[in-house]
Formats: sequence, structure tokens, C-alpha cells
Amino acid sequence: MVANQYNLWNFSFVARIHRNIDLVRNNITGQLMVRRISPAGDFAILQALCQIKHPNLMEVYDLRSQDGVCISLCEFINGTTLAFQVESGNLYDVKSARKILCQICEGLAELHSRGIVHRDIKPENIMITGDGTVKIIDYSICRLIKPNQHKDTTVLGTAGYASPEQFGFAQTSGKADIYACGVLLNYLLTGRLPNEELHQGALKHIIVRCIEIDERKRFQSAEELKMVLLGKKSNSSRAYRPLPGFRSKHVFPKIISVLFIIIWLIMLLTYIAGFPLIMKYELKYRIQQLILMVNFLFFWTLFPYILFGDVFRLSEKISPNNPRNGRYIMSFFGVLSILFGIALLFIGLHITNNMM
Repeated sequence: MVANQYNLWNFSFVARIHRNIDLVRNNITGQLMVRRISPAGDFAILQALCQIKHPNLMEVYDLRSQDGVCISLCEFINGTTLAFQVESGNLYDVKSARKILCQICEGLAELHSRGIVHRDIKPENIMITGDGTVKIIDYSICRLIKPNQHKDTTVLGTAGYASPEQFGFAQTSGKADIYACGVLLNYLLTGRLPNEELHQGALKHIIVRCIEIDERKRFQSAEELKMVLLGKKSNSSRAYRPLPGFRSKHVFPKIISVLFIIIWLIMLLTYIAGFPLIMKYELKYRIQQLILMVNFLFFWTLFPYILFGDVFRLSEKISPNNPRNGRYIMSFFGVLSILFGIALLFIGLHITNNMM
């Protein structure tokens, strides 16, 4: 960073990056910086950004109001955008995409804690440096959250990435950036927007929740999104998440789940209540009851858990890049537990019949 503010503005023009954006070099330190000319109305938001120093955010060094415009000096980031990487044919796998999104969430969490919404999270505005650090850039349509305002005064955002509330339906909050993160995550994995091709792998449930039309159904903060990306359950997801077996939209799986739970409880209570009596029986009856209890554990406990339990995370660990393969493996074990339970039942009956 430049040594002090007095020397900061002693620079020379290097190149034009974009309209109203130039690359400049400090004449004292030789440091490259970005000079941006913005409307005078952006002074307040840029002044707030000047107070932030975060590894995942492009730093705004200083700004001046001059001739009816706002001139800011920002950090020059030597790296490539996510848009360039994907357009070059380099789609990201689940592990890499998750790592990138976690860093974006860290940067957004800092912005949101200062009452700032970025409103333009997209591949062109996310850069990766040579050491893998992710940087959020371009604060041109950032805004400060105004508690008493019902909707944004100006409709801004990039089509496909902008949340519904950015089009005048409500005031944008940090959840607008959450929406864009879901679209971005899908783009990194597929190279397309969710309405063109929705990712079908391990992170699909995260993407779908991020891009909910109703912002109340999205992740409520960047910290929560990062927590779920890291495989941890958030408090809000625990609050309304149905029990295993009742998460399907269809009725049949729920009916089957209810039957399994009822039978499981009946058998469990039967064995608990009857176990003291088993020890009074002859040896052959004890063996028979023991086999039936083992059969109960494998068939009536393992099978319902595998087929109706929340095994998504386990299947994801088995096959991170294609969780469908993991689900096939889990289904295989479910069927195997059925066959094992049936076989064990017949073996137990055969043994006890021979002993009688």
C-alpha cells in the first residue's frame, strides 16, 4: 500500500482500462492503482468503503470530490476474473467452487456488517490472484441499506444475477447478494445460468435455496451460506427442516415412512419389555431371540435409515463430484440390508427348528 495519503495522489497515467477507469502508477512508490471517476452521489458509499480493509475485497485507498464528480483510488489486483476462467473452458469442480464461494462469503459478510450491499456479484466482478485469493471488485452500484426505505430508488443489476427485489419489488439487502452467489455458483459448475442448466450435483440444494424468489427462504446471511458450504448445518435450516422420510413432495414416501416408524417402535418396545424374559428361556430360545434381535437391528433400523434418512452428506463424501453415484451406493446398501435381514431370519428359524 502507498506509504501515506499525501503521496497517494502523486501518480502518472498508465493505461485506460474502461470508460472512467484508468490504470495509474504512483510516482514515489511505483505502485499500480486504479483510478475511477464516479458520480458525485457515490461519495458517501465510497467513503464507507475507504474504512474497510479485507483480504477478499478490493481496497479503496482514498477519494476526492472534484468538478462535480467523485475520484477514487483503488487497489490494482493482478489476476483473472472468474468469467475469463469459465469462458476459457475451465469449469470448476465442487471442491474448487466451494472454496471460491467461501471466500466471496467472507468478503460479503464484511460489506454487510457495514450496511453495504454490493448488488453486482457476477463472474466479471470476482478476481482470483496468483496465490488463489478471491477478490470482489467493482463497487459502482453498491448501496447503503436504508432502514426506512421500502424499495430501491434506482433499478440496477446484471440480468440473470440480480435478485427480484433489485427490480423495484423491495429494498435490496444482503440477501440480494446471496441470490447472486447462487447464480454464480451454478455458473462455475456448469458454465450456464440456473434457468438454462441447473447443477445436479452435490451443491444443487445450496444453489436452489440461494435463488429463491422469496428472500425469506434464502440463506439469511453470508455467514450462514459459508457455514452450509463447509458442510455445517445452520440454525435456520434446523428450524424448519422436516424429519427424514418426510422431505419428499410426494405422499407415498411419507406413508411408507410412517409405517416403518410405527413398526420400528412396536418391535423396539416389544424387545425392551421382553428381554428379561428371554434370559429365563432355554438356550435354543435364547439363540432364536438373539438372532431375531440382530435381524431387527439390520433390517428394521439400518434399512429405513439408509432409504429414508438424511444420507446426502454421506453420499456426497462417497462421490463428491457426482453425488448420484453416492446415492446409488447408498441404495445398494439399503437393498443389501433387506436381503441380509431376510436371510438372517430364515437362518434363525432353520437353526431353532434343528434344535427342537
